[in-house]
Amino acid sequence: MPVTDQAVRELEAFLDGTVEATALDPWCREKTTVQLGVLSVDVRASTSAATDYIRRLFTPASPLWNPNPARTTGPAATMRCLALPHAQVATLAEGVRRQATGAPAPVLMHAHAPAAWHHLPAGPVLLTDPAAGIAPQVVVRHPDGFTVITGDDTDATMNAARHLREIGYRRAEDDGWVCLHASAATLDGRGILIVGDSGAGKSSLALALAAAQGGAFLSNDRTMITTESDANPRAVAMPGPIRLNGGTLQALGFAGARQWDLTRPKPATGTDWQNFHGTSKLHILPAEWHERTDAPLTPDATVDLIVFPRIVQDAEDLHLQAARSGPARELLAAQCMSPGDDVYVQDWLGIRTSTPGRLADYGARVLDALAGRPALSLRFGTRTPYAAVVAALRVALDGRMART
Repeated sequence: MPVTDQAVRELEAFLDGTVEATALDPWCREKTTVQLGVLSVDVRASTSAATDYIRRLFTPASPLWNPNPARTTGPAATMRCLALPHAQVATLAEGVRRQATGAPAPVLMHAHAPAAWHHLPAGPVLLTDPAAGIAPQVVVRHPDGFTVITGDDTDATMNAARHLREIGYRRAEDDGWVCLHASAATLDGRGILIVGDSGAGKSSLALALAAAQGGAFLSNDRTMITTESDANPRAVAMPGPIRLNGGTLQALGFAGARQWDLTRPKPATGTDWQNFHGTSKLHILPAEWHERTDAPLTPDATVDLIVFPRIVQDAEDLHLQAARSGPARELLAAQCMSPGDDVYVQDWLGIRTSTPGRLADYGARVLDALAGRPALSLRFGTRTPYAAVVAALRVALDGRMART
């Protein structure tokens, strides 16, 4: 339901502490439920764009993020999401700054999104930093959950989904899951974890594996790993869009992807997005990739092989070499994001209950388990056919080249 002037007055009263969050429900008619581990979150939004993106972002359902639970279990919370014109959000934010008591507490929502918590009668209220050039946003924390007040443009209506991902991420870390800067795919039902720096070729390799016979796409850029005694490490995707340059899409055989009708806005004409290492990229949700390429998606997999790729510009290289356990663990540790994620740098919603020491212990345990898995260093060129790369990795999975 469109947010009216009356709804804005209710929001002001809510921030003043004179009405409860339930007073906003008449303007939050769009509903969905997300299961974050054992936590069930009832999402109520003023626009279907917010709930639609939540369902799309968390597809396919996984043990950590499930947008279509058959039944809900465990504790419950509510997240209300209201989309307003940016000017109205900015006005509400200024009202919070005037009324707040005490000093604001600065946080980083991610590496480039500074914000601060303020204290109001309604509870702690987070405001994005207007000096940082990011869109105004108001997040209120209350006993039964959160209220998110955001802009009404396409990108801003995705904020509720991003905050749900943040909640699921921090709860998963509490439960012993560890985040790696890695992509992942399966081939013939066996999981391949692809670990490396940005630009190493992780995303393109995962998509090439998914497009192969018997392949499926699991994750892009961030992968959650857990391990149990006497079991192989297990991987689950951190939900997020696949970010691809035009050169990568062309190499994968999808040069026409620029014309796809996607949820996120496309890069502007004349940007560097057509390059292999351009900063402007096409953002494609895994569900959108599946719909347009028929590549299967998988929610989780055991880690049967680890690959450390390096892509070489304007070359046709293809070289595989078994990685020794010690150096492999060092490479894995360099890409371990729990508890020190270099993008999602802070638990800004205050979800985690584990100490830094406990989180470090979880990380060490997962790294030790991964270091015991077969691992390969892979060098391939931007002109190397992906079919050849996939064929070589299929041979490796059959146990002929990987370290055992």
